[in-house]
Amino acid sequence: MRELAALVVAVGLLVPGPVQARADLVAAGIAEAQKLGRVTVRWFGLPLYDAALYTAGGARFSWQVPMALELAYRREISGESLVAATARELERIEGPQRDHPSILEKLGRCFRDVGPGDWFLAVAPAGDRVEFWFNGVRLCAARHPNLRKRFLGIWLSDEARSVALSRRLRGQ
Repeated sequence: MRELAALVVAVGLLVPGPVQARADLVAAGIAEAQKLGRVTVRWFGLPLYDAALYTAGGARFSWQVPMALELAYRREISGESLVAATARELERIEGPQRDHPSILEKLGRCFRDVGPGDWFLAVAPAGDRVEFWFNGVRLCAARHPNLRKRFLGIWLSDEARSVALSRRLRGQ
């Protein structure tokens, strides 16, 4: 099944035509997804991953609209390192919170080791839910109060590590 889904995504990305709908975004429920912005995230000048934000129908960025954040990796990073980085960013943005261990446990079930060419798609159809897709295959969904804004805020809020990149990602 995973191979079939990857093939559908690959074919969907290669078929020429006007604006081709990405099969993974369609399957994830982001109707007529359009990219608002794309950035490359670097660490000491080395590219770590490319990030792109999609909204349904190309709607302007708002925490109330369905969205998907794609992270396409250029380096190997362990799932454990992704969880640790998420923990650091949540604490940096929010300060210590009692529910951080619960959030990290839920997200940790969804994260995987990544390498060059792998991509995660974090789909946020509602405020309390984020679905995770890995290389075009749905992995899991995490639910937690206000999870969309708290998790995706790492990249999309004005408290992001780089406000300039965050704004470009949001299409501003």
